[in-house]
Amino acid sequence: MRPKLILVAVLLLTFVSGATVVAGDSTNGSFTFTVAGYTVSGNLSSATVAHGGAVQMIMTIDQNVPTSYGTVHVTGSGVWSGQTDFQTVSGAIGNLAGTIQACFVFSCQNGDFTGTGTWSGTLSPVSDGESQGSGIFQGTINISGLSTQNGPATISGSWTSTFET
Repeated sequence: MRPKLILVAVLLLTFVSGATVVAGDSTNGSFTFTVAGYTVSGNLSSATVAHGGAVQMIMTIDQNVPTSYGTVHVTGSGVWSGQTDFQTVSGAIGNLAGTIQACFVFSCQNGDFTGTGTWSGTLSPVSDGESQGSGIFQGTINISGLSTQNGPATISGSWTSTFET
């Protein structure tokens, strides 16, 4: 696979990339997606269901993705917010922002991304004060600052998390 194609594939993975972990946050869940054979995973933390069914999670990613041409380091942040009827859950992904550093042989490129999306799934009680959720997400990221890939790209994947109620 050519270096440009690998870089584009990894850049597409960054939509879900999320956030820097805030001190004191505990990881409640994760998200995963695969593009062009590369799998990217991140964490979902601070997953809560407030009175009235408002939900929120913080998404985080800080991952090195190895390729046959070098390493791509992806970091970023995002907030998943929405609503639940305690059976289904859905909402929007916002405040997505992050960076990409792709290093191949003797050179590195640095880029930025922003994005938005939607998420949905099901929610089931597992114990007093906790519910387990899982589902899918999709969205669009806008990449800038790279010579090989700029502009919008779509992404989708799956998620799972334990919510404090």
